[in-house]
Amino acid sequence: MEESEWIEKVKNGDPVAFAEWMDIYSCDIERFAFQYGCSPEQAGEVAEDTFREVVQQMKTYVNEDGVQLELYKIAIKKFSDFELISPIPSSILTFEEDEQLHHQIVQLTSEEKLALILSQFHGMNDEEVAVIIGIQVDDARRRLTAAFNQLEGGNLEKRLAFLGKSYRRIRSSFRKEMVFQGPVESLTEVRIEKKSITKKALFSWIAGVVLLIILLTISVLNSEEYKKSSDEKYLARLKISFENEMATTFMTLGLVEPIGEEQEFYREMYGHDERQQFEKLSKKLQKQLTNNEKINRENVQKQYEEIMGNLEYPSEMVAKLLKKPLTDDRASSEVFIKAYINKVDWISGLYRVALYEHKGVITEELENGMIDVEELLLKKNTYPEEIRTVLGAMGDQNIGLVKESEWDYFHPIYLENEVSLAIRDSIHEDFRGYLTFLGMNPFNYLAIQSGSTLQQTVDYIVELENTLLVDQQEDQLYQNVLGYYNNVFYDRFILNEDGRLTGSDGKLKKEYRLAWEKLANTGENSPSAYIMQQIVKEMEESDWETSDSLERLEYHHLYDAVGFAKRGDLQLFTLESVMQESDNEVAVNNPEYIQEVERTYVKFTKGHRLNALVGVKPVVILGVYLYANEQEDPKTMWHLTNRESLSLTLKEYVTTWRKQEYQIEKADILVEEVGSNVLNGVPLTPISYEYKADIVYDGWLILDEGTGAWLIETAPKVIVKQ
Repeated sequence: MEESEWIEKVKNGDPVAFAEWMDIYSCDIERFAFQYGCSPEQAGEVAEDTFREVVQQMKTYVNEDGVQLELYKIAIKKFSDFELISPIPSSILTFEEDEQLHHQIVQLTSEEKLALILSQFHGMNDEEVAVIIGIQVDDARRRLTAAFNQLEGGNLEKRLAFLGKSYRRIRSSFRKEMVFQGPVESLTEVRIEKKSITKKALFSWIAGVVLLIILLTISVLNSEEYKKSSDEKYLARLKISFENEMATTFMTLGLVEPIGEEQEFYREMYGHDERQQFEKLSKKLQKQLTNNEKINRENVQKQYEEIMGNLEYPSEMVAKLLKKPLTDDRASSEVFIKAYINKVDWISGLYRVALYEHKGVITEELENGMIDVEELLLKKNTYPEEIRTVLGAMGDQNIGLVKESEWDYFHPIYLENEVSLAIRDSIHEDFRGYLTFLGMNPFNYLAIQSGSTLQQTVDYIVELENTLLVDQQEDQLYQNVLGYYNNVFYDRFILNEDGRLTGSDGKLKKEYRLAWEKLANTGENSPSAYIMQQIVKEMEESDWETSDSLERLEYHHLYDAVGFAKRGDLQLFTLESVMQESDNEVAVNNPEYIQEVERTYVKFTKGHRLNALVGVKPVVILGVYLYANEQEDPKTMWHLTNRESLSLTLKEYVTTWRKQEYQIEKADILVEEVGSNVLNGVPLTPISYEYKADIVYDGWLILDEGTGAWLIETAPKVIVKQ
């Protein structure tokens, strides 16, 4: 939703819209108060009082820009109700350097301080700063310059950037529910004015004592023992800060961080990598202390910031995006949406486990094997506190519940609502396909949205395809989307299980004709359109009964077509296979076979996902295995091998691996013999080769029943006898 729409709904008295809009700005106002000199608790009260006043004045604002500036103006008026805290307790900000710089800022005059804070930490320009403070633009510029001139120390820009990040890690004290309650009368504080002392003798005595303290302090600070002790305390504080921040982060998500043996199970989930990175950093610093090396705190702080920056919640990311949309920024849109989906995915994994752990309580609501999700959520206040906390936190991250009939417990599902629509409207259109993917995949990347109509599915395919064609990184998320795109296309439009595509007359059903025709006309560089155009043409010629291209189309062909389209060579793509369906042999020196092996190798090594091998013939898989050996790529060889036939982990395999001296170029023909061979009920295929008119059997492949891909069961021993 655009912010103007939020504002309009708020003006019309929509409390839900106001709460959502308040979520975006409450952290900024609370941080603003702390930066000015309030304590964290006072900052929360300032934010509460500010929004309480906004509720009363909202109807008087003309536009959304005025509302945002007015927030800051109201907050400034609230500052006078509190006594500023400086210096702050050392437990609030992680680093001493941040404490020192914060203290310097708080000591500035009010207008200098406001100009600096609004400009540096809230992204306000000179005109906006002037409006908020209530001064002329030139005066605002002078106040900002004066503030910079009074701040001590070098690398000021970098230090301010670090301080800005530290501000964002302060735990919020803002209570949303208090905004809708009446203001509470506060007790008048009695302030005792300090009496000035004017006796010359006393001043002289104090000056002497101060000088003595300074001399003693310099001596102590320069000692090696003090430096080491200071660094030890610094490391101890860093560890405490990390643990507190992790605990706060998980508490905000309604969760408890997995510890001990559980961490290995959660290794692909939220927070695991950050803990691993911090522990690595801590060990490095401890080693430096042991070796009496000085710790470079500026460098450590930078590393710490990078680690903790990855813990940003999805809701925080969305709030920033809505304030500064990326509709015209392709590069930033790609970075945002990939990071956002990964966060949602990782957090959903933790919620999935939490829901499973509480399934005993939730499944008591089962009636006739069914659970009404909406009814369950209406009753959530009757559940134990742990479940209420989880469900509430999930909603904050735009994650809901879905119940599948084959399981008796719930799964997290990404919600398609005003938030997701607002995200879609705030990123570049080229990368909206990733949001489509997120919305279509509640908890299983291979699931197909059977509830969607065929026409809707065509739209999904087109949007996914557009994103795949512009994404040049081809990372893990890209591979997931590519696999899902291929599944949707093949499973919904090509597979004809139980004759679902054809009617009683043997012709393609009308709804599929319309969907196929729509897909065939989606664009010149569209891989799915390119394939479907030939199929539709042949179906029309046969009065919608048969198509040779449809018969030749295999699962992996759409993968291949995407690759051709991205290179600008879609016209070179063909459905012709190196081997005909009835022909299970191939000449080793066949250029097309060599090209198919190399293409499959490249595709598979981008993530080593078995989905990339689905539909690939056993002789091609064997060729990829041999090609990986030539490339000295044991990792790929391990991934191509059936796990049950391996006694080594990937690390052990790679460590002990030695290149084999295969001479496949001396063989004439490779032959696969698909037939009745099985191993424990699983299809098994022997691979043989013809060498000087003799047939030599060497190596077996087995079908992976989970994906339908062929894997090496017994690795080839010789290929060609020496």
